[in-house]
Amino acid sequence: MIRLIFCILLLGAAFPSRAETQLVVPSDSKAQYFVLEKGGKGAERTIVTKRVGPNETVFSRRRYNCKSATVKYLGTGDTLEAMGKSKPDPAIGPIVQGSIAYYVGQEACR
Repeated sequence: MIRLIFCILLLGAAFPSRAETQLVVPSDSKAQYFVLEKGGKGAERTIVTKRVGPNETVFSRRRYNCKSATVKYLGTGDTLEAMGKSKPDPAIGPIVQGSIAYYVGQEACR
């Protein structure tokens, strides 16, 4: 029994669970968004989100410049592993008010 408890504790440390915080994105009402991770300081922020839509789930990592109101996709995929292996977009773009990037950016820059 003690060995079982020890193994469970080791597995929990090796595979920490991600806390998912729901994010409201009115411009994409057919999907639910969740924030999995936020990072960065100052104007440069990163955020990992999960979008659960009617037909698919997509994970995305974005980098926001909160000062210049720009965003760049760092990766996207149908799993976290696929997102991590995908190539970033070559360009950074402006954030359009009311867009998905706008609402995600509001959370990233908070």
